[in-house]
Amino acid sequence: MGLLVGILKKILKLIVYLAIVVAIVLLIPNLPPYTKFTRIDIEPTQQLVGVLAPNAVLNNAEQLFKDKLLGPEAFQIYNGEVYTTLATGEIVKLSSGGHVTFVTKIGEPCTGLVQEHICGRPLGFVIDEKNKFMYVADAYHGIWKVNLVTDKKQLLVSPRVPINGRTPKLFNSIALGQNGDLYWTDSTSDYPLKDGVFSLISDPTGRLFHYNSAKNESIVLLDDLWFANGVVTSPDNQFVLVAETNRYRLMKYYLNGPKKGKSEVFIAGLPGFPDNIRTLPDGSGVLISLYNTIDDENPMIIKTLASTPLARKFIARLGHLVELPFQFLSDQFHHHIFEEIVYKIGNFATATFLTPSMSGLIQTDWTGNIVASYHNLDGSIPHISDAIVFNDKLYTGCPHTQNYVGAVPAPPLLKKAFSTNNPAVKEQPKLKVEEIPKEPKQQQKPAQKQSEPKVVAKESEVKPKLVQKEAEVKPKVVTKDAEIKPKVAAKEAEVKSKVVKKEAEVKPKVVSAEANQKPIVTSKEPQVKETTKDPKPTPKAPEAKAKVVSKEQDKIKPNSKDTETKAKPSKDADLKSKTESKESGQTKTVKKQNTEEKSAESVPKPPTKPIPVEEKIPSDTAKPSKDTLKVIKKSGPQEIPHPNV
Repeated sequence: MGLLVGILKKILKLIVYLAIVVAIVLLIPNLPPYTKFTRIDIEPTQQLVGVLAPNAVLNNAEQLFKDKLLGPEAFQIYNGEVYTTLATGEIVKLSSGGHVTFVTKIGEPCTGLVQEHICGRPLGFVIDEKNKFMYVADAYHGIWKVNLVTDKKQLLVSPRVPINGRTPKLFNSIALGQNGDLYWTDSTSDYPLKDGVFSLISDPTGRLFHYNSAKNESIVLLDDLWFANGVVTSPDNQFVLVAETNRYRLMKYYLNGPKKGKSEVFIAGLPGFPDNIRTLPDGSGVLISLYNTIDDENPMIIKTLASTPLARKFIARLGHLVELPFQFLSDQFHHHIFEEIVYKIGNFATATFLTPSMSGLIQTDWTGNIVASYHNLDGSIPHISDAIVFNDKLYTGCPHTQNYVGAVPAPPLLKKAFSTNNPAVKEQPKLKVEEIPKEPKQQQKPAQKQSEPKVVAKESEVKPKLVQKEAEVKPKVVTKDAEIKPKVAAKEAEVKSKVVKKEAEVKPKVVSAEANQKPIVTSKEPQVKETTKDPKPTPKAPEAKAKVVSKEQDKIKPNSKDTETKAKPSKDADLKSKTESKESGQTKTVKKQNTEEKSAESVPKPPTKPIPVEEKIPSDTAKPSKDTLKVIKKSGPQEIPHPNV
């Protein structure tokens, strides 16, 4: 009997001592944490029936990239590769061949996870594919803009600048609006990530922000969210959704429309902690990642404590009282053991043993109706922070000690919703690239065929009908070829009618001498182009034709020889010039040339510098001669007309 009484007395003493400790912890003012603890009512959990009934869709998960990364938190797809954030502070891309490639890092080098406040902890990120920018929400270092080409980083929201009187402490998720603005969440204003567990038992201080990129400022859209987490915008930019993790629900905030500025519950009573949420690529709805799932046999302790503020206050204060001495020793001695103790006291990874090893996904439409749910019951994926479909596989991440990416075959509904992210879509631009070179090839073939008859037409210069047709297609090229013979013959006939027979005998020599100095005759070309509407041959006409058709130079040379031989018999030249001029139908151009010749004769020439004959006698491609050119005195400029070629 005395033994029982002694045991009861000891139990009573223990209870009294515990009560005193609890009273001290609860009643003594100014003890950390410096926050509020009130009663919080949470919507009842939806029954796990129908579309929410547990299933084994996510069981038997593969472990991809095992031991190559640690703590993959969020996923994005860019340029056919999966990007993810890691617990070690890096953002990497995952290749299908099993390679993990470094992309960027916000923080500084550190010794390990216990110094994540130094090395950084990117939680959410979004990629602007059009402008090749990445926006990162680092839990410790704020909101950053990263250039994916140059890796240049720009701080957009600082963790040291208060917003509405409170400094963000845990930057979590981020979404990109259609106008380039950002929507981001701060999970709590009281605790950093290393003390995140305390935010789950304290009163809500999370907020949803709108970052105005034009003004470079953030404004509060929603306040007092109990651990604000994932955020997405609707496809029509009418509202934004934010996950309120510790209330097991999603909130909707209206950005436009008649309800602009108002908020309401999008979906509540979720059977687990909602973490990251993402818009389905086909625009059909939202995919919600449940970090943990609960059922009747595995209730959540934190949900039970929501209505007992004193119990939550005691746990939070007791935890801080245990942490304070180790924090003091760590600050004084900087020993890794003290740092690790401080890190583990309030870290989420420490509290995972209190939660069941079950996770899941919920697919909803834009009205909040649940379309499907996917569960993992065998513990192969104990927690899910985010999920994405890639290569017909569903990738899942966990932000703490998980050293792999979970993967299961993508369910049909999700596979259809993520069809735009499949590699098959990437084959479309490849087909377009193949079609592009085929089209110009087909266009080049008729272009080459068109050029062939043009060359033939140049050979048949005598036929005026062909010349006229070619002149309509390419007047600049054909008219030059068609007018060479008649113009030269007509001009020679006029010259021979005015010059004595002796001068006609000397003419071939003069023509050949002019060919030597043909490149010098350049000053007369612009005058001919200004006075004539139709293009006419110039002394450099063979050079221009050589750029268009390489065979034209050979064809012009024999023509020049013919002019030399025809220069001797003056009568034959007159007859041929008349017939050729009639065939070409260029009577108007000949009259213009006669007027130009008369105008050239009327212009007085300086006596000190007589004009050499070679500048006045037309000859395009005559061969050079060894005889020197003799200048005709006084009567030279009057008797020999200006060719105006």
